[in-house]
Amino acid sequence: MKRSWLITILVCLLLLGGGTVVILMPQVVPYSQCSDVYKQYADVDGIDATFIKDYKVNDTLAVNVTLLQATDSAGWARLQEDFILQPLSPDYMAMIEQGKDLVSIKKISETEEAAFSRLKRSVSIFHVRNREERRAVRYHHFDNNVKNSKNNPQP
Repeated sequence: MKRSWLITILVCLLLLGGGTVVILMPQVVPYSQCSDVYKQYADVDGIDATFIKDYKVNDTLAVNVTLLQATDSAGWARLQEDFILQPLSPDYMAMIEQGKDLVSIKKISETEEAAFSRLKRSVSIFHVRNREERRAVRYHHFDNNVKNSKNNPQP
């Protein structure tokens, strides 16, 4: 009798543990559902491409994002060239050398808003559907920049 209860409890714990693993496991987006930008950079040496489905921008909005992270100087040079990043002023360069980062944003197309982090050598492309989503993405970065500048006062 005790043995059947023990087996029942063990089976229940095994089912609960298995369910928890499935729920908490990261979900992989099929390649066909990834953005064209992701597909363009997925196999490029020196650039680590990641597609994030439904990235939460604020309480009410989630958008798809393609993250391009340079893994070496050649990859960063390619990203700067491909996205036409202008050189920074000496003041901003000094901030980056001190480990401070203010993300800049740029409209890439009607459906893409890019955020550039020179400190992290990354480009995040937010795939937006309308002007309101574009505004929310811009506000998200503006708000983060304000928080970062309060935590990291300029020299």
